[in-house]
Amino acid sequence: MNTETKEQEDKKIPTKEEIIAYLQEQIEVKKVQLELQELNTSLAVNKAEELKALAFIAQLTSPPSEKEEEEEPKARTLKKDK
Repeated sequence: MNTETKEQEDKKIPTKEEIIAYLQEQIEVKKVQLELQELNTSLAVNKAEELKALAFIAQLTSPPSEKEEEEEPKARTLKKDK
């Protein structure tokens, strides 16, 4: 029985090749995860820029409010430094 137990234990221990294959697979998985994270980050930045541009366009194209129409433009002057 001692021989059978030893053989079962040997079967449970992965070989060097199995360990290397597993680690290589994990490296590939992590590379894909990193690529996905970079794409998600880029997408978020692009969406933020799009929203910023849309807000700017909306501000330019919106008609002035009644309050803005009633107010006269203020004359601006430069102040002298003391």
